[in-house]
Amino acid sequence: MALTLALLAPPNPAISQEAAHTHTDAGAREDAPDQLTSDIVVIGQRGEVVTDIEPLATFNARAIEATGATSIDELLRTIRGITEAADGEPPIFLLNAQRVSGYEEIGNLPPEAIEKVEVLPEPVALRYGYPPTRRVVNFITKRRFRQLSLKYVVGTATRGGADTVNPHLDLTRLRDDKRFTLSLDAHHTDALSQSSRHVLPDPDVPFDAIGNVTGVRAGGEIDPTLSALAGQVTTIAPVPAGAAPTLSGFAAGANMPRLYDLSPFHDLAPANDTLHGELVMANRIGHGIAGSLTLTADHAHERSVYGPSSATLLVPADNPFSPFSNDVLLQRYFTEGPLLGARLDTTTLHAGGLLRGAWRGWQWDLTGTLDGQRRVGLSDAYTDTALANAAIAAGANPFQPLPSALVGNVRANHTVQTTHGAAAKFVTNNRPVRLPAGPVTVTATLEVERTGSSGRTTGATTYDVAFARTRIEGAATLDVPVASRKAGVLSWLGKMSINASTARRHVEGFGDLSDATAGITWAPFKPIQFLLQYKTSAAAPTLDQVATPQAVALQANVFNFATGRSDIVTLLTGGNPDLVAEHRRVRSLGVTLKPFAKSELRLGATYEATTVRNGVQTIYALTPATLAGLPDLFVRDASGALTSVAFRPVNVAREEQQTLNITLNANGQIGHAKPPAQSNGKPAERPSFYGGLGPSIRFADRLTLRPGTTPLNLLAGDTLTGATTPRIAGYGYGGLNYLGNGGTFDFDCLGGGRVRGAVPAADLSFGALCRLNVSGSLSLHHVFSHQTWTRHFIVKLSVDNLFDAHPSVRAADNTTPYRYQADLLDPVGRRVSLTLRKAL
Repeated sequence: MALTLALLAPPNPAISQEAAHTHTDAGAREDAPDQLTSDIVVIGQRGEVVTDIEPLATFNARAIEATGATSIDELLRTIRGITEAADGEPPIFLLNAQRVSGYEEIGNLPPEAIEKVEVLPEPVALRYGYPPTRRVVNFITKRRFRQLSLKYVVGTATRGGADTVNPHLDLTRLRDDKRFTLSLDAHHTDALSQSSRHVLPDPDVPFDAIGNVTGVRAGGEIDPTLSALAGQVTTIAPVPAGAAPTLSGFAAGANMPRLYDLSPFHDLAPANDTLHGELVMANRIGHGIAGSLTLTADHAHERSVYGPSSATLLVPADNPFSPFSNDVLLQRYFTEGPLLGARLDTTTLHAGGLLRGAWRGWQWDLTGTLDGQRRVGLSDAYTDTALANAAIAAGANPFQPLPSALVGNVRANHTVQTTHGAAAKFVTNNRPVRLPAGPVTVTATLEVERTGSSGRTTGATTYDVAFARTRIEGAATLDVPVASRKAGVLSWLGKMSINASTARRHVEGFGDLSDATAGITWAPFKPIQFLLQYKTSAAAPTLDQVATPQAVALQANVFNFATGRSDIVTLLTGGNPDLVAEHRRVRSLGVTLKPFAKSELRLGATYEATTVRNGVQTIYALTPATLAGLPDLFVRDASGALTSVAFRPVNVAREEQQTLNITLNANGQIGHAKPPAQSNGKPAERPSFYGGLGPSIRFADRLTLRPGTTPLNLLAGDTLTGATTPRIAGYGYGGLNYLGNGGTFDFDCLGGGRVRGAVPAADLSFGALCRLNVSGSLSLHHVFSHQTWTRHFIVKLSVDNLFDAHPSVRAADNTTPYRYQADLLDPVGRRVSLTLRKAL
């Protein structure tokens, strides 16, 4: 529907919510001829974004229907490849070309309420008060819509476990400027036990239900006499059966430790119960002002089981049941004691508000948010061995189950973390000056934010941290047209504009930080458009990166790329209060091609070169390079063996990346338009389709951990995560729908690669991986047309990871390290879900 908006001087204060950002439609994107100086008239399509920059993709109501999505989340998952920025950043969301207080304001709109979706490239974010680093997704709603939706989803993994149940209720009312949505949701997921998957024990973990004996010194000989009996130097041996094992019994299993299968006592994925409620109200407020209010509340309860506690017990030489002439260590699980586990309760509250209006040609909006979260966790860390060791020193038999009183003292970490935040952002824009090639667009923002986090850990670990900071930020953006074929200004250039922005913020604890961008938008001909952008930015680390409470896990096993084996270490996790701000520079060149004016077919390509200084990374890979470059994260004993590892965020000196992202998108209807039906005057239905591809090529990814160290080449075998960085990746999606019946698919693929290790057992090859998801929808009313209860009743069957594809990792010695087993990397695998949805 076309709208006409007159901004007079003085302005008309009765500007509707939808009219606040109207603009020219796709068929009239060129600037209109000069108007009278006393007013500006803009003729445009309701809800579209005011910009000369062409969308990367658009989806009309039929294309949205073809996706088979029953929620905005499902719709975004289907098209996620086109909406994410090159660095994986999520998009900025708009509603009818207007800012919202948060994703919560639009996340529960039903897909049927959406008339059109626009996906626009990163430079469009500038006019909404954001840096040009994230793409923009604009949802355009129908003017009038009313629906009560009841949905029930059940799902399971085809190999068992992780069963889910999800009832959901949505009430939506749209009437011109008024909007009301109410959403209630409950979600339950069963735990996924390791016993339902095929996971082999780690051969480098010495613990067993009966026990394995080792020397007191790591890797040292147990007993010379035992070595003589075994005919080899013996560093580990399983405890033989019997109340009083002999040296000959130990010699029979010399250097062949008994492995223990934890599968019946260990969860690969936790059980979870979540409740969610949300209320959104929007309407005009008084004379010429529109507003919205969003309230959400969530509570999640999560629990999992780790298995029995591992223990290292000292068996002195004078113990009456020990056949050894010196002290030894007994490595075993306390299977006679309680199982270790964890519980986590998370309560999240959010309130968001927005006011919008216009004054003397300046359109403005003010958003405010209040957020709070409380996380209460109880995690069993280990069983205190003091009583057991004392009993063994006093003569108790270490090779038999111990009394429960000796193994029941479980030490747990009790963690309470509270975060809170309040923010307000004011954005205003106008076209106050008109140049020969068109009007100049000016956008200004002012933002204030106060966030804080406090966390305390008591029990096995004691830690207390409180962190708060204030951020004040101001920014300004200009978009200046320099050439216009229609206006007769530098016609040989076609259409060209330049944009620039600057932002400066003061972040408590990090000082003054600034961003700057400069860009050119050039369309030499109508079907093609080029985007050239240069961006510099500085960002403080997030609260989670700084203030997450510390946690300690004893006797954790981590894979060591220097040895190709698992090391048993003390593992430290949590935030890092010593992080500094990162600085990023991005140079990008993009091109968008829409070859056919009447066809929704678009091809895009973006090349980006990114340099990051002091980027924040968490190092999970223990390689020779990371061990040498970040020695403060690792602790060794006198023999050089690792005893402690910290998985916490750190600043790395420099990273350089070069990538090319290509997008191909199309949607429309199949067949020729038929004459309108005689009964209602509407055109006859035709099948609708949508589809897209998005290959990505990474040309370079080099990283320097510390100044002066040798750069790592993440595309040539170096790693920070323990996984390879593929050169080639991509995604695709598509679907077909007719009269509410149809099918969809989407897939993502990662190319193979290699992680270089110091020994063959740690030199890993990763196979290429593609996961395909499919779904089919059936409109019951199309099948049972005479039954009124079947109206708007959809049955949907979805299969995620149709071919049950799993990561494939092999070492150069043709083995698969324990933690790279397929069922540990992807325990769920293929998943089937059935959705019943009734709209009233």
